[in-house]
Amino acid sequence: MNYKNGYSIKPKHITQTGEVIFTDGTNEVRANQITCQDYGYTYNESTGTCSAFKYNTKINNTSDNVHNIIKGNLNTTNLGTENSFLLGADNKSEGDNLNIMITGSKNVVDKDLKNTSIISGTFGQAKNQGEVVMAGGGFGSTLALAQTSFIQQSGITTDATETSLLTQNLSSAYIQKVKNSVIGFEANVIGINYGGEGEVGEYGYVQVTGAVKFTNGLASTYHQTTTHIVQPGHSGMNITAQMKDVTATQFGIAVTGLAETRIQWTAEVKLWQNKLTQTF
Repeated sequence: MNYKNGYSIKPKHITQTGEVIFTDGTNEVRANQITCQDYGYTYNESTGTCSAFKYNTKINNTSDNVHNIIKGNLNTTNLGTENSFLLGADNKSEGDNLNIMITGSKNVVDKDLKNTSIISGTFGQAKNQGEVVMAGGGFGSTLALAQTSFIQQSGITTDATETSLLTQNLSSAYIQKVKNSVIGFEANVIGINYGGEGEVGEYGYVQVTGAVKFTNGLASTYHQTTTHIVQPGHSGMNITAQMKDVTATQFGIAVTGLAETRIQWTAEVKLWQNKLTQTF
């Protein structure tokens, strides 16, 4: 664009939010109201900016979601959803999600989750990193009343201190508690010696099964059993594991290894969720 008669600045470019940035030929500058309007744009007195269009979240969502594939009706991807796939009807990504997949209807993936999927059903809700959810219908109208999910946890121990495993091995990521629910769980936990005392490749394998009740205030009551699938002394290490609270709002598998032994841990966690709309 050429300079208008009587002006020493002209529009240079328009930002994603619609603001018009001017230039004097060397530096970027902002235009005053008269200059902005003479070039055919709208001046916002409250912000002191010149705009080519009114910023709209839906427009921004569309531009930010160019790497998504969305098939069906009324599916929604909020700001920051990238590289994701939605198939069905009335499903929703809450935003800032990466590499998620939702199939079915009326399912929701919570904000800030990555590599998470809801693979079937209705009224499912994913709340954890890397979680795979099978939605159970929600008794017709409410999210996450009935569903099954799978979560992978992992970690490292170097001594006999109890250690909570991390979801997707991400810092401070554990399993989210759910208010007014009973969650059945089964966790297959394997620890492999990779240095220190004992033999590299020696391992332990335990299975943790049980259930936990979470109140409306997220107080928890656990009932569980731990079974050594590989017994200590029969090519197995004497390791332990249990499901327990990690924080006031999170829980997960906690393991205890061996003194002066480096152990790499994985836990495949399966959850069965039954949640009430009433509080208890």
